[in-house]
Amino acid sequence: MASEGAFYFWKVQGELPQGSDLKPYGVKRLYVRYFDVVDGPDGPRPVGIRKSVDTDAHVIPVVYVTVASLKDLDRAGIDALASNIWSLVQKLGPPESEIQLDCDWTPTTRLAYFSLLESIKRLAIKNGQPELSISSTIRLHQLKYFRSTGVPPVDRGALMIYNMGDLADPAESNSIFRADLALRYLDGDWTGEYPLPLDLALPDFHWAVTFVHGSFHALIHDIDSENLKGLPVTRQKDNYLFQESVVMDGRRLPRGTEMRLERADPCQRLQVLEVLAARLGTHQERRLIVFDFQYQSDTEKKDLIDLFRISGASCSHASCSD
Repeated sequence: MASEGAFYFWKVQGELPQGSDLKPYGVKRLYVRYFDVVDGPDGPRPVGIRKSVDTDAHVIPVVYVTVASLKDLDRAGIDALASNIWSLVQKLGPPESEIQLDCDWTPTTRLAYFSLLESIKRLAIKNGQPELSISSTIRLHQLKYFRSTGVPPVDRGALMIYNMGDLADPAESNSIFRADLALRYLDGDWTGEYPLPLDLALPDFHWAVTFVHGSFHALIHDIDSENLKGLPVTRQKDNYLFQESVVMDGRRLPRGTEMRLERADPCQRLQVLEVLAARLGTHQERRLIVFDFQYQSDTEKKDLIDLFRISGASCSHASCSD
């Protein structure tokens, strides 16, 4: 199913994990978020720039490009953005084998995004790196409807099998990952017909979604049921109801706030992986990328070790010590 495992590392602050942190999973690669590109008063600009990529793991730079930053760009603006992205990536830590762009392009920004990818590829060739692989994230809807959404001009795609539900809908059960919803996108001929090699990105993170008076209020990161012990909350079906006002993760949650805890269920992840194995078959260069690396409990670590092992993406301890 997969020949290699990897992790995303999405935080732009703090130290990166080392090879010894990845070894228990049989993993050697990190897809590291270098910075984001957002729309500014004078055009696209970088924000959230990582200061260091000091690790002995194999690093693949990832640049998140917002849709707003691509609007109204002409050819000169696209080439200038590509040059700026290339220069900043080189300054932070030059890519050895691959650079990835993450963008949920739209019909109105597709041409600009695809042109940006082509411009970066030309820069790689111009700077003596013709073998540098350019990859792009692919959302589930961009897979299913690729004939209308288009296929990015890259060497490979990373299929994001998470963040598929409606986070702001109070009736949603889990916006991070639902096997039933994922299979609606994956269970079709288009999965095997997609004209790019696809790496697979599965989730391993959790958060809390809060609502006030039935409307989305805030997203609280790295919160689970253990964090709620001792707080003034009561269970309300599958969610929690705050009886008093509290502050969590710098956010004020007023009395009456309803909280929905979300995480990826390990069994559902395996279910989706089994379907993908049948649809995609064996690909010698396919990676299983987990979003994203966290220092975990023994139980959570075992779940991920099993995921990499079952997918075939876990390398042997001997090869991981290279």
